[in-house]
Amino acid sequence: MLSIGSKYRGFVVTKSTEIPELQCQLIELKSEENGAEVLYIHADDPENFFCLSFRTLPPSSNGVAHILEHTVLTGSDKFPVKDPFFSMNRRSLNTFMNALTGADFTCYPASSQVEQDFYNLLGVYLDAVFHPLLAKLSFAQEGHRLEFMTSSDPASPLEYKGVVYNEMKGSLSSPTTRLNEAVSEALFPNTPYGFNSGGDPRDIPKLTYDELVSFHKKYYHPSKCLFFFYGNLPLEKHLDFIYENALVGYKKEPQLDPIPKQPRFSKPVRKELFYPLSDEETEDEEKTLISFAWLTTSILEQQEVLALNILDIILMDTDASVLKLQLLRSGLCKQATSTLDTENAEVPYQITLKGCKAEDADELERILREALLRIAQEGEGIDESHIASALHQLELERSEIGQDGGPFGLSLFARSALMKQHGGKPEDGLRIHSLFEELRSTLQEKPTFFRDLIYKYFINNTHFVRIVMRPSKELVQQEFLEERA
Repeated sequence: MLSIGSKYRGFVVTKSTEIPELQCQLIELKSEENGAEVLYIHADDPENFFCLSFRTLPPSSNGVAHILEHTVLTGSDKFPVKDPFFSMNRRSLNTFMNALTGADFTCYPASSQVEQDFYNLLGVYLDAVFHPLLAKLSFAQEGHRLEFMTSSDPASPLEYKGVVYNEMKGSLSSPTTRLNEAVSEALFPNTPYGFNSGGDPRDIPKLTYDELVSFHKKYYHPSKCLFFFYGNLPLEKHLDFIYENALVGYKKEPQLDPIPKQPRFSKPVRKELFYPLSDEETEDEEKTLISFAWLTTSILEQQEVLALNILDIILMDTDASVLKLQLLRSGLCKQATSTLDTENAEVPYQITLKGCKAEDADELERILREALLRIAQEGEGIDESHIASALHQLELERSEIGQDGGPFGLSLFARSALMKQHGGKPEDGLRIHSLFEELRSTLQEKPTFFRDLIYKYFINNTHFVRIVMRPSKELVQQEFLEERA
């Protein structure tokens, strides 16, 4: 195993850390020649996993990162076939293969228990991301194009088509997805998180082919790629392979600027919007969705992020949870859910209510705030037994190897590599029991820790957004006419 300071194939080992909780070794390396970074987690696991990860910051909601993710997998210099991704899927012994676009990253993960198959997959992926054909026809296929409504009749009306265009049109037909995008836009008006990284069908047709090519040139370079590996294959083999298949001839490029922090609001933001309701559905007055959301802490503050996860379990996990119970008992909503997004550089917390009336938004906000204040003042529902139960529940969940349904390597990538791409220490994202022990020690020293957290992030936090989203049958026709125009 390479040690700190040792060199191999132009890479220098910058970190080598034991992770006893996962029975693995974490090693970080950096190429002296072009700045490429490698994050390797060695473990006694035959299911070897790799992921090529790029920071990709959307400049708008035109879906460029998502469309590029699709387009790079439609042929490359070494594999100029129509669809190498699906051809490979049929012939490979992979246990997982995908490509994913996040709010601020795009990644290409795969895993296999067969060494030759693993490197075959890696070879195809490396050529795809660094040497894609990016044919204009592929852009039209994956992104957007115009077609005659009746293909054999040039006199028939034109309509938009495209794999990503259709995918996002389907995605945003869900009222909940539309609401979540509206919350992100309102919470992050000054950062890339305010854009729909998947693409908004209203904006996707504005994306040009030249913009797609420029986006690839800006972000898809070895010096801006994080090469992530997990499993029992030797690190030297990985370095040999990526050096010979991806790094030769590339020089160092300037690193990307950090994602700017969202300036905090001086007062809450409240908006009323609409979602489309089909003709088959009844325009029930109780079909309004209401979301309350706060921007909380940095992802690098792992103890506070863990504490917010615990607090979410205590407040909203079941119908008997202390905050959720108050919202449901009001009779002004039929369902209440919550989400804490721990992939962003700054963590948003969102409570969404369904089965509401728009005119009850003020009353529901009053109930929410009064309940939070009572919990913070009196400690209702956050006594020692509730905290211990939530800690135990979450610690068990995080210790499960198959908790995400995918390969364990993918879970470790999400926890460590994304932390590194946000400027943190990847090992911090891998800690489980030690992080929980630290939080337990903090609670011993400061019994009011969770109550103080409620004041800090919910009661006294002016970076708050309320979105009321009402159903509208007129919106279906309105959006259809806009698209026709």
